[in-house]
Parts: sequence; C-alpha cells; structure tokens
Amino acid sequence: MPLEKSHVARLQSERQAKKVTKVKYPPGTVTLQVLGSGVRGAPKSLYMFTDQSCYLFNCGEGSQRLAHEHRFKLSKVEQIFFTHTSWGNVGGLPGISLTIQDVGVPNITLHGAPGLGDLFVAASRFIILKDLQVNHIDATNPESTFEDAVMKMNYIPIMPDETGKLPRSATNSPIEEEDVTNYYSREKGNPEDVPAAKRTRVEKNGDMNPSSKAALAYICRLHPKQGMLMAEKCVEFGVPPGPLYGQLKAGQDITLPNGKTVLASDVRSPDDPGPVFVVVECPDESYLDNFVSEPQLRKLQRRNGATELDCPKVVVHFTPIELTRHPKYQEWMGGFDADACHMMLGFTKDGEERRGFGSLAVHRIQHQLHLLDSEIFPHLPFDLRVDGEPEHSEASELDCQTLTTYYLRPLKKLDLSLVPILKPQEYVDESLSQEGFKLSLDALKLTLADAVPISNKTYPKLVFLGTGSCIPNKTRNTSAILVELEKDRFILMDCGEGTYGQIVRFFGHERAAQVLSNLVGVYISHLHADHHIGLIGLLQGRQHSIERTKSDAGPLMLIAPHQINFWLKTYHYSFERIRQYYTLVACANLFEGKTPDPALITGLNLKSIVTTHVRHCPNAFGVSLTTADGFKLTYSGDTMPCLSLIDIGRDSDLLIHESTMEDGMEVEAQKKTHCTTSQAIEVGRSMGAKFTLLTHFSQRYSKIPIFNEKSFASNTIGVAFDNMQISPDRLHHLPYFIPSLKLMFADHCEEMDNKTNKRKLRQEREEKHKQLQRSAQHLGN
Repeated sequence: MPLEKSHVARLQSERQAKKVTKVKYPPGTVTLQVLGSGVRGAPKSLYMFTDQSCYLFNCGEGSQRLAHEHRFKLSKVEQIFFTHTSWGNVGGLPGISLTIQDVGVPNITLHGAPGLGDLFVAASRFIILKDLQVNHIDATNPESTFEDAVMKMNYIPIMPDETGKLPRSATNSPIEEEDVTNYYSREKGNPEDVPAAKRTRVEKNGDMNPSSKAALAYICRLHPKQGMLMAEKCVEFGVPPGPLYGQLKAGQDITLPNGKTVLASDVRSPDDPGPVFVVVECPDESYLDNFVSEPQLRKLQRRNGATELDCPKVVVHFTPIELTRHPKYQEWMGGFDADACHMMLGFTKDGEERRGFGSLAVHRIQHQLHLLDSEIFPHLPFDLRVDGEPEHSEASELDCQTLTTYYLRPLKKLDLSLVPILKPQEYVDESLSQEGFKLSLDALKLTLADAVPISNKTYPKLVFLGTGSCIPNKTRNTSAILVELEKDRFILMDCGEGTYGQIVRFFGHERAAQVLSNLVGVYISHLHADHHIGLIGLLQGRQHSIERTKSDAGPLMLIAPHQINFWLKTYHYSFERIRQYYTLVACANLFEGKTPDPALITGLNLKSIVTTHVRHCPNAFGVSLTTADGFKLTYSGDTMPCLSLIDIGRDSDLLIHESTMEDGMEVEAQKKTHCTTSQAIEVGRSMGAKFTLLTHFSQRYSKIPIFNEKSFASNTIGVAFDNMQISPDRLHHLPYFIPSLKLMFADHCEEMDNKTNKRKLRQEREEKHKQLQRSAQHLGN
C-alpha cells in the first residue's frame, strides 16, 4: 500500500532542508558499481555514485530488492538512463519509483527513447505516484544532452535496419478500454485521495513510433578536477599557512620570502582531466551494422585516432553476451584502447548460463532452514562464487557480478573484492550456535520420525516463490506460488516482481526452462502491483524456455481480473509484443454456477475451478480448485475474513491464506483490508480446511512472523517461507518447526517482541488519553 501522504511530505521537507545549494565543482569520488548482473532471471542495472549524486543505468525487474540488500542509496537517485525500452531494462522501474517516492525524492528524470511515459500511464491505477514527479527526456532528439556538476553526457540513438523492423501487430484496433478503477479504495467508499485516472485515450495502431525502437548509447565525460593541495608537502617545502596556499591550490607557482620557488606541481596531486566512460546496448543483430558503424562511437577508438583523453576507461555493455561474440562486435571492441575495461551485463542464450543473482541473504536463510528439513527447504543452485573457489580473472572483458566496481576517480581501477561470496558453513554455524537450537533440532528429528501424515498424496506440489507483502525484502519476495498439479503440469498463483527470477534461482536454468515450458496457467488474484507486476517478465521468460526446449506449448492461460487487459495491451502496443503469449480468462467468468471454458479445465486437468469476490480492493478474487484426483486447494489472495471465500473453500484439503499482520493489529488490518494471524486461522477452521498454510506476511517480519503458539496446537497450521516446497504428504511436518524456528531466529523474535510491546504501550497511552478527553468532555457538559 502507498505510504501516508503526511509521511512522504515530511520526508520531502527534511530532504529539502538538508539539501545544500549545488556547488558547481566536480566531485572528488566517482564510482561505477554493478547492481544487477544481467544473468537470465536477474536484473540488468548499473549504479553510479559520487560524493554529490547518484544515477542508474537501466532498472531491470528485481533491482529494488538487490538495492535493499546491498544498501544502494536509492534516495539519492534522480536520473535514470535507459539503453533500450525492453522489460529487461525497465521492469524494475515501477517498484523503484514507489521506493524513491516513499523516501522523499520529489522528482526523477528518465532518459531514453520516446514513449517511456506510457509505462506510467498504463500502470497509473496500481502504481500511485502522488508525491513523485516523473519527467522524461527524449534521448533520440538530436538537440538533447545532459550535463550537471558531475559530467557531460551525449546521447547516441541507434536504429535497427529495415530488415529488423518490429512486426506489425495482428490487429490495428486501439486499446478499447481504459482502466479507471481505484485499486487503493477500500471495501466501502474511497477514503484515500487517489488522483483520477488520466483520461487521455491510449490509441496505438499496429506500428510503434519508430524512434521508440531506438537503442541508446551514452558517452559520459566527467568534468575535469584540479589536483588536491597536499598540506604535508607544503610544510616540507616551507610554505607558511596563508594566502600562498590559495595560490598553489589554484595552480600558480610561488616564490617564498627567502627567494625559493615552489612549483604548484610539487605540492598538488595531478589534475584529473575527466575520464570518459561509455554505456551501450546492441539489442539484437538487426541493430549490429548501425551500431558498429556509429561515427561518434568510432571516434572514441584508438585505431581511429582517439587521443588519450578521449579513449574510454570503461565500456559497459548491456548487449546480450552471445551477440558480443559476433565477429563484427568483436572487431568493434578491438578498436578501443587495449587498457579499456569492458564490463558485460547482458543475457546469455542456451547452454552457458552465467552465475550472478547477487543475493547472499536468500542463500543464508535457505541453508539455515535446510537444517530443519532438507526436502522442504532444498539447497538452491549456487548462483554465486562459493568461498574457496578461485576468483574471476581480471580480464579486459569482464562478465560482471553484483558489486563489481570500477573507480573512475580518484583511482582508475577495477575492484572485485566486494562481489558477494557464498559461505555455506558460516550460515549453518550461525544457527547451530544459537542457544538451545541444536537440542531443539535433535528433538524435532525424533518428532518428525513418528509424525502421522494428514494425506498420502504427493501432488499437488507447491513451491512458494514469494511470501511477503507490498515490497520485497532480503528474504521474502512479493506474492507468487508455483503449483505442480500433477507431474509436469503447473499453474502459478500470483506473480509479484521477480517471480521469473525466483523460478530460475530455485530450479536452476535447465530445469526452470522445463518447468516454464510446462506452465499452463497463471492466476492473478487482484491488480495490486505486488501480485502481478512480474507477469511480463514471466511471459517473456516462458517464451524463451519454450524456444530453448523446443516445446509445442501454446499460449499461457491467464486467469485474472479482465481489467489487466489495459496494462498488458498498452505495454504490447508501446514497447514489446506480448499479447500472443497469453489467452485471458476473466476471474468473474469462473464464479460458482458459471460454466468455465472447457479448454481451461482440460489444459489444467482439473475437476473444477471456482472464484469469488473477496474483501480487499475492487476486483479482488479468491479461488478454489480441485485436481483430477480430488485434492481441493483454496487460495485467498489478499482479503479480510470473507464469508464467500469460506463458502467456495468448504472442506478444502489445503487453504493458503494471507496473514499480513500479527494479532493485536486488528484495527490496522481492517484499515488496510488484510487479516491477522488468528483471523486467517479462523477462516480455515470455519471452512473445515484440513490444513491452513499462512503467507503474505508484512515485511516487518523479514524472517518469521509473530504468532501465538497456542494457535498451532492443532498441528494443522503452517508458516510459508520463500523457496519452500511442500506436498500434501509432508504438510504435517510444518507445525513442528515452530519451536526450532523461534530459536533459530531468536534475535529477530526478540526485536519483534520489543516492537510489539512498544506498540501496546503506545496504544495504552493513546487509549488513556482518549478516556481523559471523554471524561473532560463529560464534565464540561
């Protein structure tokens, strides 16, 4: 949910108060750092920071989660540059924009091809930017440039040749419906001040604006910086403090009273004339000829007479890795100075997928949970270098990882020391060192050996890909549950940002391609961004997997509120063709009493699938499906306790229910139309569910939610974690994990308990104050 307006206004006021008028002097430090490595499933993003300001080059899906883990200062980002308008480059922009808004940034400027603004028009109902002004500079305009106190930048647009022209859409019809729904209104009324939808009708015929297809190269030159005056050298040469220091700092030689001449060069560090770096992308082979022949880029090459000052120190390539190996591309790269560092952040194709998802936190918690049950919490494929493996060689062509760093000022060097390294034994030892945990773990193993299953079925198998709410954190991504209904037949329930990457991370590249090729359907419960913004990346990832596995799979069956069409159609017509990848089935067409499309039932091999409205926002749905062998699974999506969900979920074998807030926060839960833990458990009891699995936890509970252990006494309640896989015959294990989990994450539980106690004290004070006011009012009357 968006933060309260008063909160953002206060942050903006504080930001403005702290903001010193920009001094027109070049920064003393300038650093390039890889945020997202471009590994398939991971974001592509480069972060540039100075002692004055910060910048982003591209903002792929999942960027904000990595930025949160590695503490990138998004609050200082006001300029974002895009090399090509593809989902791989812009997919993280909606989430990043919300994060930037919430920390008080008043405006951001997007630099790229025309049409970037359409992304926010299409998303305006679920990406609410009330307090952030988004500006767009058309970088294909020959008169456009960028300059600030840090650098001067030239935009270089590169078009595909005519044979690479994007195909015309199958239809020339405009986007018929505009979604004007307020998805942040509550169950009754519209208490929030959400601006009305933009009424400009989005008309897109089959052809895109030709300039929107442009790839952009950015030639960036830092402003020159004078050398620093070294006080110790001044003392060594006998220069007395005073005006002479100022003359030397300004580069003037001086003569001391004793007649000795002191050269400025003797007491100053060398001037930095301002290094050049270049950021490029050649999206595919249709751009290649125009790319390698681009005159302004060729002028920077040593072989074409570029001077030392004009030769780039760094060339950052967002080009797909396989295309960088094309003979023409290799010849183009060879034209640069031999000492230039080439940083590669592009996708690879089949067979040689790079490692580099960039998150240590995901592996840390998975290794710790693995101690409880190795099947429910399997080890993830190692997608980073493991401690003890040899370091990446410092070759001139560098396949970048998250935190690969190049210092442009004051030093000019590559630094790989910050790249994350997995240390599995350290993570295990961390848990085993917790007081009482090892004894609890031994007792758990004995208990599980005698535990009685509540079902002997091995399907459906569930993999929780996202169990957090609203925004991702280090250990819980936003909502997504992969359900294997029967062997190699999958449906996905919700699709938060980064879901495609979560699938690749969990299964590894090869198995993920098989899973995605066998993904028959996706169910979207409602149109809040944390439940569907990962859909475009998933559609594209599935298509890549179909091509990789040579599968004959047809379009994905997308079960969603029909209003999602406005978002997907606008993206299709404005940016990349995606409509051929899915067939929409409206959730409202699956209400009880309606006959579902036979193709849907056949494709998923279900006995039934039923949806209902739930109590959250407009067009929010819950769903209940029954598999061919009779297993009934109900999923709440986001909702307050809801009778219609109880009705369609009667006698479910498994209820997956949101549990956003802890007990004692009922008022806040109602305000935000969510459930507390006990409310979710009570829904399961009311519908007669054999087992209730809780998910969608507030991100305040980054590791384990707060709950009353008495609620788990029935042994029919479990807590979901990211990268947890579970089948019906192992559900009975989950309740027994609770004591060990509390010891494993003892520090986190203590912190949460302290916050709970403070909140209760605050509530008691507020209630006492209200009572005093009521008493005073009564006496006054």
